[in-house]
Amino acid sequence: MDKETLRTSLSKEQIDMKELLQSLVETTTDAISIRDMQGNILLINCAFEQFYGWTYQDLLHDPYCLVPEPSITETKELFRLIKSFGKKISGYETVRKRKDGTIIQVCLTASPIRDSAGNIVGTSVIARDVTYRKLAEEALLESEAKYRILVENTNDIISTYDLNMKKIFVSPSIELHLGYTPYEYLQKDTFAFIHPDDVNILLDLRQSIAIYKKNKQIEFRVKHKDGYWVYLESRCVPILTENNEFESYLIVSRNITKRKQAEEALRKSEEQYRFIAENTADFISVIDKNGDTLYSSPSHVKKLGTDRISFHNIHPDDAPTVCERFSYMLQSKTPIISVYRYKLENGDWIYCESIGMPFYNTDGECHHFFNVTRDITERKQNEELLLRTEKLSVIGELAASIAHEIRNPLTSLKGFIQYLQPLISDNSNFTDIMLSELDRINFIVSELLVLAKPQKLHVKSILLHSIIENVVKFLESEANLNNIEINTKFLNKPIIINCEENQLKQVFINIMKNSLDAISANGKINIQTKLLSDNQVLIRFSDNGCGISQELLPRLGEPFYTSKEKGTGLGLLISNKIIKDHQGSINITSEINKGTIVEITLPISS
Repeated sequence: MDKETLRTSLSKEQIDMKELLQSLVETTTDAISIRDMQGNILLINCAFEQFYGWTYQDLLHDPYCLVPEPSITETKELFRLIKSFGKKISGYETVRKRKDGTIIQVCLTASPIRDSAGNIVGTSVIARDVTYRKLAEEALLESEAKYRILVENTNDIISTYDLNMKKIFVSPSIELHLGYTPYEYLQKDTFAFIHPDDVNILLDLRQSIAIYKKNKQIEFRVKHKDGYWVYLESRCVPILTENNEFESYLIVSRNITKRKQAEEALRKSEEQYRFIAENTADFISVIDKNGDTLYSSPSHVKKLGTDRISFHNIHPDDAPTVCERFSYMLQSKTPIISVYRYKLENGDWIYCESIGMPFYNTDGECHHFFNVTRDITERKQNEELLLRTEKLSVIGELAASIAHEIRNPLTSLKGFIQYLQPLISDNSNFTDIMLSELDRINFIVSELLVLAKPQKLHVKSILLHSIIENVVKFLESEANLNNIEINTKFLNKPIIINCEENQLKQVFINIMKNSLDAISANGKINIQTKLLSDNQVLIRFSDNGCGISQELLPRLGEPFYTSKEKGTGLGLLISNKIIKDHQGSINITSEINKGTIVEITLPISS
């Protein structure tokens, strides 16, 4: 049935319009009131009492009890316009007072009531509570004002774009960062400002947000009005409709150019320092406060054979000091220097000097320590060499003085023996021995002068084996007394060397004498010669004596250092110098209770 047919059917039925009107008035949620021409209340509906709290009886006593005092005049004027001019009022917003004193916002619709003749006989007012709507509108306005202040004064760039990335809005801060006014920026195409290498970032952003409708953060470069590039860190937020349809983009961008420049400068600085750290000969490491190594330079592996310094490889005598120094650095947070001996993977010992320095962060806290370690073995050796040189200088001066003091009485003794020799011709053997021994003493005194100043060698070509045999014969009697056997194993062919015979004998005597002193009884001394490939000869002296510990071996040859009770510590010192003057070398190896081997190499005469 269409509307027109329904209307015609209803009009034919007997409808009680009074009852219909009363039903509508009583069921509506709006407050309805009817007044006569004098402003007296004639009728209010149930919603009116619920809405305002005022009853019909209250309004009979005071028709304007629901109108706040400042609004009474305004309300009477409103009714005057309706009654006098038949004006209809619609959507008029004002305030009313509930019976409990609460002031509420209302929207009024007022109209005149006419009789059958068309005369105005009263007024009707329909009131609707708009308090919550007004509060919401005020809150919205306040919120919009706050956000507008935020957008217009924030340092970040806030912009909106449509689905095609066309600019809709940009905040005034655009001029601060890019030099363009908002109008200038909005007039140009979006991609006209973007760095060519970063265009795809924006295109991927549009596709990603359109698909996933989720926030996304990106970095890209935008050209400043002056022509240079500005780095922006942007957070893109999709703006959705009530139906969750993608509508536009909101992009909040922050200028991170200075941060990028700082990061680039830091990266270059780190590259430079890393290059230094990875190519320096020093061992650079970063250690936390627990003693764990966080970084170690490649020089550790190159020199030490491991990627870090191990506490277990520090010499036992130095370890307590190193531990104490490190603990002091941790507690006091002050730089320290520690020198110690360190054992390499191949078993060699080196001297290390470590400088520990605390590293403070921006908060003043110390969580890490730098450790720079340097191999100072060569420096230590130079210091020892300097010390030896100083000792040799003193020894040289002392030796020269002693030599001159001894030579004077020796000259007198030798002269008197030569004078008495014809008188005791029957015992010429004794005088010969005495003169020989005096020559021997004079030779030893001459050796002392070797320490005083460089001596010019009187070199001659001599058979090596004959020199050794003479020394063996000289010491054979002492060896027999101690039941020590001396064995020689020479090459079949003669070997000629250029040397100062007496000096070379002195070296061999010193070596064999040390072997005799090291053997207690029933010992052996073996002497062997061997040709080497580089036109040199090797003379090896070996014994089965008490041997020398590995700790003492490096000190052999130091001035005045000796392990013998009556030794002077000068024998090996002089022997080393003699062999060096003969362009040779001397090497000593030994083990406790297994004996000692002394190997001398000398060039063969051409």
